[in-house]
Amino acid sequence: MEIVIGTYEGPVVSFAAKVAEELALEPQFVEKSHSGCVKSVACNNRYLASGSSDESIRLLDLHKRVELGALMQHSGTVTCLAFHGAHLLSGSDDGTICIYQCGTWECKKVMKNHTASVTQLSVHPSGVLALSVSRDKTLKTWSLITGKPVHTVNLTTLPDSVIWNTDGSSYAILSEREILVFQPHSGKPVRTYTSPKRIVTCKFLSPTLLAYGGETKDISVIEIESNSAQLLCGHKARVKSLDFVKADVKDHYLLVSVSSDGEIKIWALSLSSHQLIGGTQLHNHRPVCMCIFTGEKKYVKQFTTPAPTLKHQEVIQKKKRKVIRKKILFANLHAIQGGKTISRKLKHHKHQHRNSRVLPLKLG
Repeated sequence: MEIVIGTYEGPVVSFAAKVAEELALEPQFVEKSHSGCVKSVACNNRYLASGSSDESIRLLDLHKRVELGALMQHSGTVTCLAFHGAHLLSGSDDGTICIYQCGTWECKKVMKNHTASVTQLSVHPSGVLALSVSRDKTLKTWSLITGKPVHTVNLTTLPDSVIWNTDGSSYAILSEREILVFQPHSGKPVRTYTSPKRIVTCKFLSPTLLAYGGETKDISVIEIESNSAQLLCGHKARVKSLDFVKADVKDHYLLVSVSSDGEIKIWALSLSSHQLIGGTQLHNHRPVCMCIFTGEKKYVKQFTTPAPTLKHQEVIQKKKRKVIRKKILFANLHAIQGGKTISRKLKHHKHQHRNSRVLPLKLG
């Protein structure tokens, strides 16, 4: 497990967790390619991306430990990043969201609809849609198939963050001192959590386990269904970022927290208990954001491999499958939004039977 931290001064710093007699964090690298504050970091099983106020996204291959270059698509601070499968998504102060292909790093889509800075985005686990919040006080649901917004909600407060839970059955909106938990088919929050001081970060560890922290210097872990809570105390400054990895035991997690004074802590966490098991101090830098690289080398296919040559009949069959698959994804998109059983007619080619095939879909 490797903890990657973006800092206010610009460097991206990495620590590796080593287990000897006890858990210890050892420095791995300091990457200094940004000329401004690092606002967001994200990684998948191979690549690390960091977004900065210098309007660039810097890319590193964490397997080969080499820098791959920079993406300069945005004309404003890069505020948020998210990997999903073979794609990287980025949001910016210029109000746009970009989708890049991992490996080739080609910008496949630029999604425009926000009228102010995109503060955060979150991709649904299915990969069909994404949520974004902005300083224009809107929550937008995007189809990642078409690259267009399919739903917009006007918010009463300025949102700081939005995040899906781990199975996509609910999402949370963070705004100043309040977290609202919604289900996709409901316009009203199913849970509301408040804090006496500003909440800076929140993270779903499971479909029903939510952790958040901020200026209270403590971390609250809430089990949403039972409404039970744990309070993790130990930081001496506001908590800036949270991330986690699953432990080998069911319903056990390693939660990593970092505070504005550079203190990094690792917690062993279950549904009913917690224990501080390690940590270190980041000197001479002020943390802003964090992500965890697990070191797993199973990654996405490389896009440099040429595609096999197909016969004419195979090409026709492949096109048919692609059309039907795309329509099924659209039906799933509507099911996720509505939470109801719906029917979606799929048009067959003229040489097929005229009767349309009906696919009943139900979510939740």
